[in-house]
Amino acid sequence: MTRSALLLVAPTRLGRVERGAARWWCAGLLLGLIAAVGLSEASARPAAELLHDSIVAAMRHGGRYYETFRDLARTAPDGEEARALPPTLAAVSAAVPSWAMLLLVGAALAGLVAVGVQRLTALFAGAAGQVLAALLLVAGTVAVALLWEQAPHAGWAALLAAYAVLLRRAERWGTAAALGCAAAVIDPAALLVPALMAAFALFDGGAREALGWLVALAVGGAVLACHLWAVAAAVPLPAEVPPLLVAPPDALARLLGAALPGVAPGIAAALMLLALLGWAALPRALGPRVVALVLAGLAADDRIAGLHSATLAAALVAPGLALVPDAVADLLRGAPGRRRITVTRVTR
Repeated sequence: MTRSALLLVAPTRLGRVERGAARWWCAGLLLGLIAAVGLSEASARPAAELLHDSIVAAMRHGGRYYETFRDLARTAPDGEEARALPPTLAAVSAAVPSWAMLLLVGAALAGLVAVGVQRLTALFAGAAGQVLAALLLVAGTVAVALLWEQAPHAGWAALLAAYAVLLRRAERWGTAAALGCAAAVIDPAALLVPALMAAFALFDGGAREALGWLVALAVGGAVLACHLWAVAAAVPLPAEVPPLLVAPPDALARLLGAALPGVAPGIAAALMLLALLGWAALPRALGPRVVALVLAGLAADDRIAGLHSATLAAALVAPGLALVPDAVADLLRGAPGRRRITVTRVTR
């Protein structure tokens, strides 16, 4: 018997889970929420890109990017972290007035809301779910705007990554791949976006789509390689390179601070866990892609040329909370205390 959906137009993936598996899901969710609420690590806001602002100011007065980087990187507190950031965003910011850049960011944020509302509201059957999804999407967009104000590269990467994931459809992926390529050209941490999308396309059997995402990945990788070669010639690498960690210690704190700003760490961690459950339960191709972006961003944080990829999915955490009621309802329906047997007596 097909279970009726609560807010969505169709039951979630968890509605097809057997009783034993549903009980394990419920137990794991409960333990995860308890562990998340007890999180003592404070959420961290991304570090301000002070060197980027100084380079943009110098370029507006006729300076060149790599020469300015060489002069300022030695004394800037974020000099080492900025080594792998290509000059794309600095060149655009220096070429246009500040008010024009604000208009561009505002238009991009408005476009994200428009595309996201169109994509997410189609998942819900009634006005209550649609309004909830729209409000949570606006909250995620505001979080990205705050991230851009603090760290322009990370903000643009999160904005374009969310744009690409929400805009992508099986029959319309070209614009999404172009947006993923733009995100990777601005911030190489966003190379995860075309890489993950190409992997999903190959898994789904879309060879042309996978090729498009691989082209976007190649363009972003070529830009990063050329930039690293040029910046190494301007400012040589230090003799001692710190060893890579298996898991960055502050990746989760950085994502929580960017996706749910102002929320207490324990509550933010619990909300993110619920959002991941909601996206994972979504019976559409969109859900697994969002979950993969969140988890891969956390795992690869500080691993891609020393860049922070944890905030790539900052705009998509809050909207996932709109999917939680149906996911939890399907779990609770699938894990009853006793098996119910209905006996029907037929008189001939």
